[in-house]
This record gives sequence, C-alpha cells and structure tokens, in this order.
Amino acid sequence: MRSRIADVIKLKKAPIAIMLTDRKPEKAVQSTEELQKEGRERDRCIIPLFVAAMNGHTTVLEKETVQCLGGQVGLCFGPYKLGYIEYFLSSGKEGVEGEYRKKTPELVREFIKNLPEITVPTRYVVMKPLDQVTDDEINEVAVVVFMVNADQLSALATLANFDRPTNDNVIALFGSGCGSIVLQVLEQARSEQPKAVIGLTDITARKYLDTNVLSLSVPFKRFLEMEANVDESFLTKGKDWQKIAKRL
Repeated sequence: MRSRIADVIKLKKAPIAIMLTDRKPEKAVQSTEELQKEGRERDRCIIPLFVAAMNGHTTVLEKETVQCLGGQVGLCFGPYKLGYIEYFLSSGKEGVEGEYRKKTPELVREFIKNLPEITVPTRYVVMKPLDQVTDDEINEVAVVVFMVNADQLSALATLANFDRPTNDNVIALFGSGCGSIVLQVLEQARSEQPKAVIGLTDITARKYLDTNVLSLSVPFKRFLEMEANVDESFLTKGKDWQKIAKRL
C-alpha cells in the first residue's frame, strides 16, 4: 500500500505499518540476535526491530519473545507488575539500578496506574513497511508510523488538524518508545476523534535512531482520513509548503 502523504512530504523511507495478527509472517525477524549480523546492538529493547522494519524488513513480536518489561506493556501484551519497575524507572534501590526517568517510585506508581489498559487481541504484533502490505493484510493494520524530520513533522501536525475545528489533534506523551507507537496510538483508536501521537522521545529509544527524526503515529482509520485530505490541503494547494518541500 503506497502512501500519498509519504510522497508529498518526501519521506526517504516508507511509513511503517503495525499490524495485529495471528498469522506469523514467513522469514520475519523476531529477535535482536538476528540483527547482529547487521551490526546492531543486542539487548532486550524492541526498538532495533522497529528500526529493522524502517529499513525494509518484516519483524514479528509476541509476548514470549519480548524480554523487556516496558516492551511487553508498550506492545500491549500485558500490564506492568509492581515491585521492580517503579524503582528501575526512578531512583533505584538495592539490587536495582535506577534510570531516573521519574523523580520517585511513588510517581512511577501513579504513572502506571493511569496508563490505558489495552491487551492486543492477537498473538503477534508485526511491523513492516507500509508499501509491502498486501491487499489481504490491510485489515490487520492497526497503526501507521511516519518517521519524520522537523519540516515533515510540521506538515503532518498541520494535516492532522486540517479537517477539525479544534487545535489539539496532535499529542506528545511521556512513556516508552514502543508505547508511543503502539499503546498510546491504540488508546487513541478507541476515540471518536483520535489524535496523532508524536513519539520515540524515550531516551532508551533515541540511541537507535538518527538525531533528526521523531515518529508521528496514527490509528489506521485516521491515516486513511488524512490520506484522503492531501489533495485538498496545503500540501498541494499552499505556496508555503511547496517552498519547504524544495529543501527536503
């Protein structure tokens, strides 16, 4: 499936489709160990698998193979279990090195308590370039992720507000990198007026990404609405965007 938006904002790589499915794709990459031959760092984080999808691979994740606790939550495989994570994300304790993402364990507990409760209804979460999604896979696409620079992010943020009277149709929330492209976006999919989500601001995720890119993710239904608006919007009719597009 080709994206009109991707063409007009001159993305160098296709948007990434995040699919919920019970079908395991053949020859899909499932672990960071498989990426070692490409020179990628081995650890429990699933962002290297997302990067692999950015670079043209199909990657597949399931609860049993995701070793990162935050990754299991961010991918909607299950909720956090307290006793470790609140210390890991804050100031630590004996035997747990803290990452100081929140000031205190109590703040982490409150943060976790307020996370949306979503569990994917399928065994697998698959990530692949949108332009590799076949017609028989379209119904499995749940989220579309654009990887963008500042100019392209401004275009998407404007397009996300193009067909609505309000000015709050793009959000950026604290959370894990994978949560910003799955959990937070699936939460928006529940809404009658889903917002676009700016993501991959997570410090852990940033080390795998180029310095000048962020993600903007939308539920698939909202993606289709935005696609349909391209030719009536500033992206094709406005002079300012045409000037900016020349430098991309």
